[in-house]
Amino acid sequence: MEQASLLSERRGPILSLTLNRPHRLNALDHELRQSIADAIESANGDPEIRVLTFTGTGTHAFSAGQDLHESGALKPADGPVWMAGWVRYFSAFARATKPLIMAVNGVAAGGGLETALLGDLRIASRNARFLMAEADIGLPAIVGQHLLKIHLGLSRATELVLTARTLNAGEALEIGLLHRVVDESDLPEAAAEMARLLAEKPPLAMQLTVGRFREVLLPALADAEQASARYQSEAVASGEPQQAMQAFLARRQRRQSVDA
Repeated sequence: MEQASLLSERRGPILSLTLNRPHRLNALDHELRQSIADAIESANGDPEIRVLTFTGTGTHAFSAGQDLHESGALKPADGPVWMAGWVRYFSAFARATKPLIMAVNGVAAGGGLETALLGDLRIASRNARFLMAEADIGLPAIVGQHLLKIHLGLSRATELVLTARTLNAGEALEIGLLHRVVDESDLPEAAAEMARLLAEKPPLAMQLTVGRFREVLLPALADAEQASARYQSEAVASGEPQQAMQAFLARRQRRQSVDA
């Protein structure tokens, strides 16, 4: 029996969500994105839930971003529908009424990095790596550049988006992308400890404070989402991303064959 792509565990006022596609490095296919959006929206309506935590199954990846097997198969006309699913995904985070803690347990690339950036607090294991990889797979990084600019400023966001270079956990902590770095074995408890700390605070005050953060950030994110829908639809219609993704997957398969 195939396991669910999103695991959910409730411990008192804390809801823990785990991306569970280790065979794809927890890549975000349509089903997983919609499951995450459903879980956030459901938590919004549950007054007993005070904090949400997110992590990925395994030790290699928090999330490798969009599933290239899915997006690489897109037809030119599929762009608008495909992007609509992403808009709903981003919007669910932007409208979350509870604090969101990201426990980054490995690679966070592309949409995986965007997911981490949509959280309120980010704790990572020392083996975590971060990159905005869209430039290497033929897609414009519109939401990604917006989120990086918020967290890091325009100059550093521009460099990371255009080069698609990888940040290690130490550099990510140094520049302010992360709030804490811990040993791999300590990550689950560190995230749980932070969640308990937030869950113990007066819930209405936390909800109102989080709500104000969202209120300030939402208009600009909504603009980025709309721009992303336009730009990425244009890119998909050109066929360039599909070619770049297929070439990337072919290179990865050749490397795996050599390693084997």
